[in-house]
Amino acid sequence: ILVVLMDLTDESSSSSATNLTEDSVSEVIASSSDQEGLRRRNVGEDSKKVDQDTSAEELKPSSPHPEGKLKGVTTDGKTFFLPKTKHPLNITPPSQWSFFDWCKNLSILHVFWLFIGMPKWFFVVNFIFWRLAYNLGIGVVLYKQSHTQFLTKTFGQMSDFRPLFARVLKIGMGPDYKFEDFPDEFNAWLGFRHFVDVILANDLVSYFVFCLAFWEMPTEFSFWIFLSYAVGVLLCIFTLWSKTDAYRVVKDFAWYWGDFFFLVDQNLTFDRVFSISPHPMYTLGYTFFYGMSLMTQSYPVLYVSLFGHFCQLAFLSWVENPHIEKTYPDMVEDPDSEKNKILYNTQTGYFRKDLIVFKNMDLFRSSDLFVVVILLYSTILSLTNQPASFYVAQAVLWRCLLNLALGWVLHKQSTERWWTNTFTNHGYNNQFAFENWKRIYNLALVMTNWTFLCCALKYADIEFTSTALVKVTMGGVLMALNIWSSVSVFEVLGDFGWFYGDFFIAEVASTLYYSGIYRFINNPDSTVGFAGYYGIALMANSWEMFILAMFSQLINFLFVRYVETPHMRKLYGNQMRSKDGAHEAIEGILRQTVESNPKLKKFQKSASEFSNELNLEAKKLMEKAKKSLVAGDQRFPC
Repeated sequence: ILVVLMDLTDESSSSSATNLTEDSVSEVIASSSDQEGLRRRNVGEDSKKVDQDTSAEELKPSSPHPEGKLKGVTTDGKTFFLPKTKHPLNITPPSQWSFFDWCKNLSILHVFWLFIGMPKWFFVVNFIFWRLAYNLGIGVVLYKQSHTQFLTKTFGQMSDFRPLFARVLKIGMGPDYKFEDFPDEFNAWLGFRHFVDVILANDLVSYFVFCLAFWEMPTEFSFWIFLSYAVGVLLCIFTLWSKTDAYRVVKDFAWYWGDFFFLVDQNLTFDRVFSISPHPMYTLGYTFFYGMSLMTQSYPVLYVSLFGHFCQLAFLSWVENPHIEKTYPDMVEDPDSEKNKILYNTQTGYFRKDLIVFKNMDLFRSSDLFVVVILLYSTILSLTNQPASFYVAQAVLWRCLLNLALGWVLHKQSTERWWTNTFTNHGYNNQFAFENWKRIYNLALVMTNWTFLCCALKYADIEFTSTALVKVTMGGVLMALNIWSSVSVFEVLGDFGWFYGDFFIAEVASTLYYSGIYRFINNPDSTVGFAGYYGIALMANSWEMFILAMFSQLINFLFVRYVETPHMRKLYGNQMRSKDGAHEAIEGILRQTVESNPKLKKFQKSASEFSNELNLEAKKLMEKAKKSLVAGDQRFPC
């Protein structure tokens, strides 16, 4: 089990980095076969460049007609068929182990530290060392590989060691692999895999050993202890499922960051676990950290786990995401040039450098200066000794102004273009009307969040205890989730969607895309967009703030239900989906699981028949009740 778990920490690029789009590698391979110039990804200034009139040289693999194999494409246009590689979750006999396999599997010796009485701080340092070796060490190597093809070039220059590399790399490979038949890009990647396996195995085992060092046998078995262990085990099982399901989607190529070395001809896939959460290997794949924190009942385990997860997300943000954006530019919808001309024209456009919360702040603009002045006024007022009800009323009024009053304006604008007509009737144009809407909306948005924060400061009752520290930590995590959600929403919507441009700008075509965070959630600003409010309530240790957060989310729900959704249905029609992506993905996974298991399929059929019979009996009973009421019978027909 431990050997299997060692490989489960192996992280892949996100599903976005799994494959190439139809307009990328397929065109490379097609152009190479037609002896035309190659279209390839940018690999940095130091990378080897290919003239457009140079045809692709296809390397001859060991198998002349491979069936069902992926075709790889190097940075200089060479193509080859990928041989079969070792499954990272399979256990092989020691006779087939290479030097690196021994290093990986001997990571189990970390358990030895438990039996020689090492201090607890040693286990913390041991795990942090391997975690940094993963996220910092591998991160630096991949960063350099992405920008300069560092590993590939180094591998190609070490000609004296090529016989040794050939002997090491062929261990565990099948008959379809011969070292000399494959390009340096593939062989460098194959060697990189061995180092990755060693680091990730030690990272995972050192984490579990660290958890065991801080675990203590419960002195009593209460309901809370039972619940902690039950949830912890479920989270670990969920991690195991998410990892194995992710490997089913990404395979070895993306599991070991293959697109940092070469590309493959494969369609982009977003199914199963990759349809539930963005970057599931770095989000859902780390739920076992929190499961272990629950089972050990240890604050140090929780904080070290948070640190480890933060390092993983930093690795994603600073290494993987930039590489994905550079390698797969076609993954993003092509910008509509006509739309951009309408929206961003310097003379007649609707957007320039507008104030978005505090972004693009210009104190020489009267509207921006007014936002600063009213914020200062509100801040100074919060420092005075006003009754708590004053701060609650202030937060409630701004929330009602944002979602109810401005919601009414948007409703009237949607049905009869009331806002725009009010300005045009006084001689102004559509751009001027929308400009004033943006200023009022941004002021209301800023003040709604600011007054909520001021109210929380009034109600804050922070104690300097370990429990209070956990609440502050969890509150900070929820606030970070809220900030990430808001940034992700803006990345998808842009200026146009952020300011509800489709209510005001009729010149833009009505096209709806579900990309980015919207691929998983229909209305992220109404769900995870309020995580920060509950985080603030948790940090303030106040039930009043929790109720105020619930009230704020309820008002926002009414706005989405009665203003935003009817307008979108009118504008986009059948383009709207009834369920969010995560919901559909979970239903699909459950459906596949039931269909693949005869026992579950039989149980589902029996349950469906029972449900149908129950509904039929209920209908018959209701019909009898209606007839009795019509006949004037006071008795219920049981």
